[in-house]
Amino acid sequence: MGVLAIYGVWGVLILLVAIILFWSAGLPKIKSKKLSFVMISLGLNVIATPLAFFIGGMATASPTSTTNDFWTGFLIVQGIPILILIFALLILIIGILKWFIIDRRKNK
Repeated sequence: MGVLAIYGVWGVLILLVAIILFWSAGLPKIKSKKLSFVMISLGLNVIATPLAFFIGGMATASPTSTTNDFWTGFLIVQGIPILILIFALLILIIGILKWFIIDRRKNK
């Protein structure tokens, strides 16, 4: 019974963090810096990670399975949210670089 309570607490904490990330994506300060996409993709990753660990663990339930089976199951579930996060971070880096280039041109 105690183990289930611990998993329930972790589940609630994960959902709270995801809700906070989704909610903060709509804040004016985040929107003004154009970070909403990054916050939403972080929220998707927070939600998908426990499910990915569960699927990866189920993939290794067989006695003949290896760690490759775990990573295959994990990345099948987590692959799309990771790609979305990488895309969001690339957009953020491009935005920062554009900001520095535009800022330098205005100073000259």
